[in-house]
Amino acid sequence: MKHLPDAPPRLYLVPAGAARRFEENWRLHAACQAVDPELFFPVSSAGKCVEQEAEAKAVCGSCLVRRQCLTFALQTRQAYGIWGGLTEEERKRKTPRREVAGDALDSPASA
Repeated sequence: MKHLPDAPPRLYLVPAGAARRFEENWRLHAACQAVDPELFFPVSSAGKCVEQEAEAKAVCGSCLVRRQCLTFALQTRQAYGIWGGLTEEERKRKTPRREVAGDALDSPASA
């Protein structure tokens, strides 16, 4: 039998539908699934809540779907909690006001 040289590793393409399903079901892959949800909703930004915020952000830091989580929070204007590793205040600074105003123009109510 003839010995074939080692073949280069194959690159596997993810079918388009699989990528879309992953985007739609990102929560199933979230690192926070195994953590008490209360951790992500500190009641203030002082005292022990600072430690709580740091712990929640550490969970987000290891999360494979952090980007999807943050995108969801920004698109749905989540007012409370830590999403995608950002607090409410950090998300407010990340969202330009013109983007929010533009979203209002695209809503069905203004049609």
